[in-house]
Amino acid sequence: MKPKLLVIGGRPAFRKKILPYFRNGYQVTLAASAPEALPLLGNGQPALVLLGIDLPQNNGLEFLQHLQEHFPRTKTILFSPFQDMATTIQAMKLGAYDYVLDDIALEELDHKIQKAFRILTLNERIPPLKEPESFPLPALTLIGQSKAMREIYKFIGLISNTMALVGIRGETGTGKKLVAQVIHQNSPNRDGPFVTVDCTTIVETLSESTLYGHEKGSFTGAVGSQRGLFELAEEGTIFLDEIADLPLSMQGKLLRFLQDKEYHRIGGTSQKKSKARIVVATNRDLYQAITQGKFRKDLYYRLKVLTVYIPPLRERREDIPLLIRHFMHKINREHRTHVLKIEDRAVQRLIEYDWPGNVRELENLLTLACLLGKEEVILEETVKEILQRSQRLPQDRPSVSSLGEAEEEVLKRTLETTRGNLTQAARLLKISRPTLRAKIQKYNL
Repeated sequence: MKPKLLVIGGRPAFRKKILPYFRNGYQVTLAASAPEALPLLGNGQPALVLLGIDLPQNNGLEFLQHLQEHFPRTKTILFSPFQDMATTIQAMKLGAYDYVLDDIALEELDHKIQKAFRILTLNERIPPLKEPESFPLPALTLIGQSKAMREIYKFIGLISNTMALVGIRGETGTGKKLVAQVIHQNSPNRDGPFVTVDCTTIVETLSESTLYGHEKGSFTGAVGSQRGLFELAEEGTIFLDEIADLPLSMQGKLLRFLQDKEYHRIGGTSQKKSKARIVVATNRDLYQAITQGKFRKDLYYRLKVLTVYIPPLRERREDIPLLIRHFMHKINREHRTHVLKIEDRAVQRLIEYDWPGNVRELENLLTLACLLGKEEVILEETVKEILQRSQRLPQDRPSVSSLGEAEEEVLKRTLETTRGNLTQAARLLKISRPTLRAKIQKYNL
């Protein structure tokens, strides 16, 4: 049985060309106005409606709202001779599947209609994703059942009841901070603060003050006393992120601090004792940094005792379906979307992709698919389009010989994309504005 296609309103020329082109593949019905269309809607719900924005006796947007309220499973494509910003935004907010010009090529319109019918079919066939667990998950949750992830869970369980220093190693986007937070959450000091120290943002001239604090008048500009990050951590956890980027001048002082947990503020005389747990993380090979003269060997061996390695996503592909389910529920909660289904072929394409940006890249892709997609089901072609867009970027980039050069190139391109808007750039890069400003200063951009 052919799917039903109802065309409402529109210029006579548009309606005239619609019927001969689509009647072989669809049950096409034409209605000149909303009153004429209402009995047709009541007599068997059409799968798809082509709705003219300028209807006789009615406003197209008002009738769209009527369709959304009374026929929520019908896909509606609006069309008009021209499109202005306000009407287009309002149409999409009201739930239009698409909004096109009425001089659109019929082949392109047919592709949109076929895609809409495919979504309707898949929506009937694919069951919605279940919640990740039948019991409430803690706020901070690591997702995965691969052997590598199960070993990480065991490691966290073994070391959490101690106050031993822990090192975390893994590529960017693998979730090093999340692992650190889970360690803190399961530690004796869980009720204390979790303080993050981003070592890439520490200005060398102020690094000691940043970590240990200072007393009033201890240096030019010290107009008052200030607690350092180690002091702010109290009896909680200090997370030193990207430890390889800590200035060399601070590495020796950090080593001394790690040995006895004692420090004093700059300009101060009283010795202070830290009861905080130390967790450090890096995405770099610290031994290579030693050979390059950028990292102290004695500090390396001090940090090497308890180390957990987080594998990249391409090494634990079996966890991708679980992560998809987890992220889609998270995205729906955070962004008030209702996308609970994904095509099997889309899942397979996600499993086969190598994920240079790891888990963070997967979450970003799914967020984009849920927010920008117009369907209840994430299709394979939607995933393919987003992946192709991200894969096109490296082809135009000049070759880089170091991580620093790669980071500088990403910063440049992001700032060009946002035309220097730091808030937007920080959001795209998933870093804070202070971190972004520090990197801009670091590379003299």
